[in-house]
Amino acid sequence: MARQELHIHLVSDSTGETVHQITRACLAQFPDADVTEHVWTLVRTDEHLELMFTGLMRNPGILLMSIIDKDMRDKIEARCKKMGIPAVSVLDSVVNLLASVLGQAQQNLPGGQRQINSAYFARVAAVDFAVSHDDGMNMGNLAEADILIVGISRTSKTPTSMYLAHRGYKVANYALVPGVPFPAHYLDGLDLFTVGLTNDPKRLSAIRKTRQIAMLDNENKTYADIGAIEEEAKEARRLFNRSGWPVIDVTRRSVEETAAAIIQLHTNWRESNA
Repeated sequence: MARQELHIHLVSDSTGETVHQITRACLAQFPDADVTEHVWTLVRTDEHLELMFTGLMRNPGILLMSIIDKDMRDKIEARCKKMGIPAVSVLDSVVNLLASVLGQAQQNLPGGQRQINSAYFARVAAVDFAVSHDDGMNMGNLAEADILIVGISRTSKTPTSMYLAHRGYKVANYALVPGVPFPAHYLDGLDLFTVGLTNDPKRLSAIRKTRQIAMLDNENKTYADIGAIEEEAKEARRLFNRSGWPVIDVTRRSVEETAAAIIQLHTNWRESNA
């Protein structure tokens, strides 16, 4: 079957992140489509609107928009209807539902989720926390942490911590080292959600070999050895089981999927302790 070509125009009155992420999520269901994205951000004036329509006439396809201002949205919909271009406002159904349930009018703030407010500064603080508590640093200062991630080397602890930080969670992570006991005393007196990460030894061996080549490391003979990694993984599992921590196998998970699983486990833990 030939790949179908499609031009998608993504129009936003802010950074375009919202409509772009929604579009990517939807396009994942159509892997055989050959899609060209045309991104139009900060569309807030008639002049910018005309530039966008010029591009739309040059490469007709479909238009997806995240536009808060109703007058601007109406102009786009009317013009697209006249041109025979399918157009969808991706947030309308959700915003209308919220307005109905809450009994409130929407605020019409472009990029409202990126306003510099308390939530924004909380995310900044969470990122700073993740950086200063990466790879076992500042383990004596976990009282403010929301989550502790523990795992052997190359189980995506750092990127997962940073992703969660951008979601507003203060996350520390600790790398288990063969022959070095986990410093459990740092958790004494803390009610801290802790999760263990593991990975398939064969995959870990391949990842570590690649890292050693990149780092020109020819000295550490056991780092990528499959037998040594299998023993590391077993010892990590024993620690997780003894401690009663939930375990996530990241072998076939993206960082986003691992983070989503951690968020769900953390939510369940928090609600069970409420």
